[in-house]
Amino acid sequence: MVVELPEIFLHWNYFPRRTSALNFLEGKHGGDAAKFFLESTRHTPALCTAFQKPDGTISVNAKIVGVGYVPKKEFINKAIEDFKRHLQKGDIDLSEAKERKEREIALAEYRKNAMRLFLKHLYLSPEEARIRMDFTKLSTIELALSKPNSSKHTWSILQENKTACLLFYRPPHISFEIRGQIDIYEEGLYHDFVRLVHDAFHYAPPEKRRIRRPVYIFNVEEMYDNSPTPKAFGVRIA
Repeated sequence: MVVELPEIFLHWNYFPRRTSALNFLEGKHGGDAAKFFLESTRHTPALCTAFQKPDGTISVNAKIVGVGYVPKKEFINKAIEDFKRHLQKGDIDLSEAKERKEREIALAEYRKNAMRLFLKHLYLSPEEARIRMDFTKLSTIELALSKPNSSKHTWSILQENKTACLLFYRPPHISFEIRGQIDIYEEGLYHDFVRLVHDAFHYAPPEKRRIRRPVYIFNVEEMYDNSPTPKAFGVRIA
């Protein structure tokens, strides 16, 4: 049975993303590299998977992934429309930018527009987030299938067992473990939305966006605070 991500996690992981997006638009996101890398840990947990082989041995894998949020289904179509228009405008603006400086300016504006859409559809105020966001789910994209030399361990394991774990860690003492089931989408609402969100900031030309990139939707079933604090050390919080 799915559960919602608890407040202690959302106040560390979700709501600061809105602040980061606002800072990006105001030009306050640069300067302190150490702080930037610490902040990025909100987005990059380890995805851990495993399954038992016919001979009884266990195949395990863990990799760092970029993890995002998804709105409730009734709010996704409008977001998809907005993100599609954003990519289409980006394709036009960047194709018309012939000089390097022109392309840098177009790309900077493209990313600012992405942040504006993130603030509109993803990183909402606490009041709006409670209404529009589905906090029983997290999302990521499988990028390894397009890489010829990749081991594709995660993809292979998930064909056998869709139980997985996300492990978040930020030095020196923040750590959360989320357990649940993964649904794989290669079409449909979640597939379109998550891919569009990824491409909204990380621009790639249309031909590169057509490669196979399945979407993983992680359904939250349990959550633990693994931080080395008196009230944590593996205490279940959801």
